[in-house]
Amino acid sequence: MSSKSKRLGTLADIFQSETLEGTIRKIKLSKIIPSNRQPRSERLKAVEELAESIQAEGLLQPLVVNKINNEDSYKIIAGERRFHAVSKLGWTEVECKILNKSDKDIYRLAVIENLQRENLSAFDEAESLSILKTEYSYSDLDIATIFGKSRNYISEILSISQLTPENMRLCREAKIENKNLLIQAAQAAKKGDFTEFLARITSGAVRTVKDAKKFNSPKNTEHKQRSQAIEIKRKNHSILITSEDSTILDKFEAKIKTYLSEIHQSRD
Repeated sequence: MSSKSKRLGTLADIFQSETLEGTIRKIKLSKIIPSNRQPRSERLKAVEELAESIQAEGLLQPLVVNKINNEDSYKIIAGERRFHAVSKLGWTEVECKILNKSDKDIYRLAVIENLQRENLSAFDEAESLSILKTEYSYSDLDIATIFGKSRNYISEILSISQLTPENMRLCREAKIENKNLLIQAAQAAKKGDFTEFLARITSGAVRTVKDAKKFNSPKNTEHKQRSQAIEIKRKNHSILITSEDSTILDKFEAKIKTYLSEIHQSRD
């Protein structure tokens, strides 16, 4: 083969490596850009330990990147912690698997990679699945199929994302990190019982998922409603007002006193 033919062959190889889906090649770190949307909120968690592992054992898994159209740069789909780790080690380039995907597919793949490899927290998982549903128009069934989960499981995880930012903060402060407990917290919030649920978690009255489910059970709700009811009976020349809820009785008593005071003043 002539030198010209060899040169053409080399150029063809370069062109192919730039365009074919799934190509693996080394890319300069300066050309790699972390994604502005990452399923994992703690992006730099345990990067120091990962850097030590890579220094000792080498990079066992390439980064997965997406070629940015009309630019000589790549956006990370999966492996951001690996990117930061090799940066700390002073590497100038790193092995990457190149894909060519839409933003919708990029985020879906990033969520899949994090769930499969790095165990997202319940908070991050709920937010990530919510973004797939609300911003990228995946249905609950679509998401269930993608991740190999039941539709009910996906619906329950998505319910966590319905907690307000304030309730999310309170759950974190109360160390409610268990996925199933967070689902129960979301159910309590939906029924308007979040404050009481959190108080019982904090006091230790609710310790397990079983306790939380009992708190949210319809029977328990009926009991709470009955306990808050006021019973009024006439006894001789008196009226007897009773309730298991002392707060309600205090409020009722205050209103009666105010009413009687107003009547007294009007007579004066």
